[in-house]
Amino acid sequence: MILFLLVFFLFIGIVLNHLYLWKPRDMSLFYNGNRPLWFAHRGASSTAPENTISAFTQAVKNGMPALEIDVVRTSDGVLLCSHNFDLEWKTDSNGYIDEMSYNEIKDANTALNWNSKKEGLPRLENVLKIVPKHVRLNIEIKSRSFDDISAVRDVVELIKGEDFINRTIISSFNPLVIWYVKWINPHVRTGFLYNNLDYFFMINVAHPDCLHITAELVSENLVKFAKQRGFALNIWTVNTKPAIDWLIDLKVDGIITDRTELLPT
Repeated sequence: MILFLLVFFLFIGIVLNHLYLWKPRDMSLFYNGNRPLWFAHRGASSTAPENTISAFTQAVKNGMPALEIDVVRTSDGVLLCSHNFDLEWKTDSNGYIDEMSYNEIKDANTALNWNSKKEGLPRLENVLKIVPKHVRLNIEIKSRSFDDISAVRDVVELIKGEDFINRTIISSFNPLVIWYVKWINPHVRTGFLYNNLDYFFMINVAHPDCLHITAELVSENLVKFAKQRGFALNIWTVNTKPAIDWLIDLKVDGIITDRTELLPT
């Protein structure tokens, strides 16, 4: 009986410690100065096909200090930059990326509705090769279901070196993805994406370092809570100057936008 009680209280202690006695990592070295860090949402997506080499290159050329990149894993383990699983949403092909091999997808054209040359979905590893070392990254891992964490280990492996780990956030709407990132490598910075306050409690399970909040949910009280708890706040997707100015006044840490031309000079 005594052994049972000891095990029971030890278990309760571990659970309570995990849920409530934790702190996010200090993110101060990730951000520069007192103004928010600007992330180009899917690259310069207003002037080039989103999540493509040309979009990321243009964003860097426009002076954006950080990029937001969406990642989906193919059935044979290739990490592709895409916001959607279904190819017909943004390309001239059809099918679901996670159900197809890379060879079946590599010829899909993302520039179908753009007056530009044909451009495919880039591999994450190739994007990382062209991003300058001063540019920070927010890599969002997409999931089709709660238990879809297949891309996590491969993404963590790609950014494990000194060139990337200190300037990269891995983010996701899926708290299990965030938890798994921390399990594999606790040094990786993470961001929990959400657009529904019903799931806010999951931060105590996933233990993110940043909160990536849709702009519609931002309030002074939410910012105050984040600051008190030590979370960095990156807000998405903010595309008007009045909203950006309001967020700057609130002293959020990051602004994720499609409008790279609004970046202050």
